[in-house]
Order: sequence, then C-alpha cells, then structure tokens
Amino acid sequence: MVKFLVYLKHNFKILWKLIEALNGFLFGFLYQKSVFNALNDRVSALSAEKYEWRFLRASDLPELARFFQNQPQDQFQYFKPHGFSLSEIENIFRNPSFFMLGVFDKERLVGYFFLRCFLNKKCFTGRIVSAEKQGEGLSKTMGRVLIDSAWAAGFRVFGTASKSNVKSLGSYRSINKMNVIKELSGGYVLFEYIKDK
Repeated sequence: MVKFLVYLKHNFKILWKLIEALNGFLFGFLYQKSVFNALNDRVSALSAEKYEWRFLRASDLPELARFFQNQPQDQFQYFKPHGFSLSEIENIFRNPSFFMLGVFDKERLVGYFFLRCFLNKKCFTGRIVSAEKQGEGLSKTMGRVLIDSAWAAGFRVFGTASKSNVKSLGSYRSINKMNVIKELSGGYVLFEYIKDK
C-alpha cells in the first residue's frame, strides 16, 4: 500500500490531492487526537533554554514561507515534500493528517519538521534546518521526536531519500535503524524505520 501511495504522489497529482483530502477528513475523526498528544508530549519535554519547540500556528505560516524563501537553493535539491508558497502551506496546514512543527530562535523559524499520516496507520516524516543552524543536532532531535511520537500512537514510520544524498541518508541512519523497502524512480529509495523489539 505504501509503495502504491508513493507512486500516486509522484505520478498522479490531482488524484493524490483528492486522496489526501479524504484521508485528512477521516483521519481527523479516528487518529488525530492520539497522534497530536504523542507529539505534544515529546515536544513539550524539550528544553526551551535556547530554542522554542512547538506546533506551528496559523500565524506562523508566513514565517514558514519566508523560511523557505531564505534558504539556499541547494537545500531543496532533495527536500520537496510539498509546495512552498504561502497558499500551498496554508492548504497543508488545514489537513488534519499533516502535523507541522517548528523550532524557533525567538520569533525566527530555524527548523521545520512534519509528520504526514494515513488511515492505514503509516506515516512519513520530513525535516529541514536553516543553513546557519546545521550541525547543532536539531535535525536528529526532530527525527527522534517524529519517530517516537508515531510509534507511541501505533503508527509505522516511513521515509524517502535520494541515494545521491549521502548526507541525509547518514542522518536518517543516525536517528534509528532503517530498512530499505524499494528503489523508486529518480534514484530514490523508500525505507521504514525499524522499532527495536
């Protein structure tokens, strides 16, 4: 099922949007509260001494759009989980199955991470750290929050990565053991994070 969803996302954009809308509607009734609570428990536990970790609010969305605009273009060579315009971000924000979180240095967003969930109790993670804040461990912490929260809510966790993006693949492996499930078009792989027994 996961392979089929990835295929639809990359090859049938309009159908994918309809699936996402239906998925979001049903997910809101069935699972939104449990996933939200799992994420909230972990984000609330993070130290706020240097950065503020929290869910994004509607008022943060223009800042997220600015964040994307201000990053070097090479940041987006492999990071393309959704559109980056304000209208596209607002549309995603309204979807109950898409959890958007941020790391803030005072009022400035320095990291963005998300959990995209599906009715089949599978989800995908994504994260990006501003160029000047890389190397501080923010990405690893984001990844750990997302994975642990999804597992706590009873979801399996997946991701996609380019085989050419050695840095990101190393980052994914440093967070948790992962199993490559399938090679995708364009040199990408689909993988699942493996929960220790």
